[in-house]
Amino acid sequence: MNYNKVILVGRITHDPELKATTSGTEIVNFQLAVNRYGKDKQADFFRIVCFGRSAEFVSTYVKKGTLLLVEGSLRNNVWEDSTGQKRSNTEIIANRVEIMEKKGSNTFEEAPSTPDEEPEEDIPEINEGEELEGDEGDEIPF
Repeated sequence: MNYNKVILVGRITHDPELKATTSGTEIVNFQLAVNRYGKDKQADFFRIVCFGRSAEFVSTYVKKGTLLLVEGSLRNNVWEDSTGQKRSNTEIIANRVEIMEKKGSNTFEEAPSTPDEEPEEDIPEINEGEELEGDEGDEIPF
């Protein structure tokens, strides 16, 4: 038996931007800051990827600073760069995104959560070298 599930609650670090792969699949990447327990006030930053309806939902209703619940699965990508060096990154493939703030607590109206999706059907294979329309690269918030 295999089980891969991640649930995070945190704030988005920058406004999401809807993009599309060369095959037309809608995609949104964003970073979620999740505070750690304790007195140190440290946070962990997780790369989140949404496809299809989840990507549309996030690009429409979510802004920088929005408190989100993200449910999905963990994926580790490994590839070889142009110099032959092995590279890797870890990301969460979201199949459910829910805004956790009450209506009126921000400048946007509260939206319903995305419907649960089966991520295996919606996740296209994306090579690290594949260009996304409107992709200016990932920004690091610090």
